[in-house]
This record gives sequence, C-alpha cells and structure tokens, in this order.
Amino acid sequence: MSETSDSAYSAEAGPARGLRLGAIPGATPDKWVTRWRERYPDFALSVDLFDEAGQLERLRAGTIDVGYIRFPAEAEVTTGDDLHRVWLYREDPVVCAARDHWVAAAEESVSWQEIAAEPFFEPAAMLVGDDRVVAESVHTPKLGADLAAGERMALEVVASGAGLLILPHSVARMLSRRDVVIRQVEDLPGHDVGLAWLREADSPVIQEFIGVARGRKAGSGRSEITTAAEPKSGAKKTNPKDPKRGAARAAPGRSRPGPKPASRRGQPPRGRRRPR
Repeated sequence: MSETSDSAYSAEAGPARGLRLGAIPGATPDKWVTRWRERYPDFALSVDLFDEAGQLERLRAGTIDVGYIRFPAEAEVTTGDDLHRVWLYREDPVVCAARDHWVAAAEESVSWQEIAAEPFFEPAAMLVGDDRVVAESVHTPKLGADLAAGERMALEVVASGAGLLILPHSVARMLSRRDVVIRQVEDLPGHDVGLAWLREADSPVIQEFIGVARGRKAGSGRSEITTAAEPKSGAKKTNPKDPKRGAARAAPGRSRPGPKPASRRGQPPRGRRRPR
C-alpha cells in the first residue's frame, strides 16, 4: 500500500500532515476543536498560538492552513485576492486603566470624547528594540508570556497610571490584572474577527472546518467528508446493538410476511370456528 493511501487525508480532502489552525490572542477555538474531534476523529486538527502580526504571512507560507484574523471594524480590509475570508463576529473595544485612574469610577463604559485627550500606549511600540522579538520568527508559535508580549508590557505601564491602552475586549480579558480596570469605549469602532485561508489550498476538510466554526450541525447534508465514526449524510445508519436486528440475524428461519403456512388463503386458520 502506498504512503498516500495510508494517510488520514486524501489528495482531494486536505494535507496529510493534518489541519493546522493558527489562533491569536483572545481567540477561543476550544468549542470548535472539541466539536471537530468528536465528529471527525480521523482528521487531525492542531492549534498553534501566534501574535496577530504576521498572520497573513503565515497563511501564505503554509505555516498554518486556517488562521484567525482581526481587523478594525468598518475599515478597508485588504487581505489580498489569494485568500478566502469569512467574518464570524464583532467584538467591542475597551480601555484599560490603572485601578486608581478616574476611568475606574465609570461603572461600565466611557465615551471616546472623555478619554481622547489622555496619553495612550501602542503594544507594537513597546517591542521596539527588544532583542527577543528581533530574533524570533513570525512562524514560531508563542507560549505563556511570549504571547502578546507587547500588550503585556503596555499593561505594565498602564498599571503605573502613566496612560491608557485600547484593546479588543477578548484580549483585555485574557490579560486581565488586578491592578488594571477594563471599561467599554462608546462611539469607537470595534474589531471584526474571522478566519482566512489560501484559495489554492482550499479543500473539503477546510470547508468543513469553516462550517463547524459557523455552527453547522453534525450530519449536515452540506458535509463533503466522512469518517468511520460518522457516515456521509444520506447514508442509512444501522445500530449493531439493536436487539430487534440482532434477533432477526439470529433466526434465519423466521417466516416472511404473508399468509401463515397452516392457513389457506381466504379461510380461517385450523382450529378456529367460522362465525355463525
């Protein structure tokens, strides 16, 4: 048997190495991953974490097959004609401030006009001159404190009361600290979050994963892949543990539907009287 036929993937279905998802700070693909592994155990799915910067480069280089993308809402998005993309949801922007900053007095939110004159920090600017960042490749997954390092550094400065930081809500929640408060910002566009993948690498496996991410239910007729655990939609499912089917298989001499052997067509069975 050839090496290709031993693989969990066919040439039409996807890469033999398995589907690789590139997540970014604040992304929570756990629900999708759980659903995928329950429905398609024959198709491997791995998740790597990266900073947002360089995500499109990773997709084009084949480092990941599908990747989260996050862009400012209402902005002109230019991912390029070589990429497919699908938007999943929009998240609100929040402002991070020191616990003793006046922003902390707001119960839930502040307006952009109220904070516009405050000093702000940019996470990317915090990494300028950092030798670790220069030496790292955008294709290297991040773990622990190395993930969202710029945002973490900015929050350190914010905690001192020196200024404010605007972040997507999910990122601020992921990096939450006791000495920093988070408040929603009114009148400020949020961020659109979605998934992207190369057009030339599109496959039934990727399309099925996008369907799972968008809430496609198990057994959908739109599914183009099958596994040993889940027959393709439309196929008749049988339960080998069904007691009725088991009884039928165990009794090969069982009579077929129709008149009983001991009766004559149109006549009552022997031993039963005609009504008078």
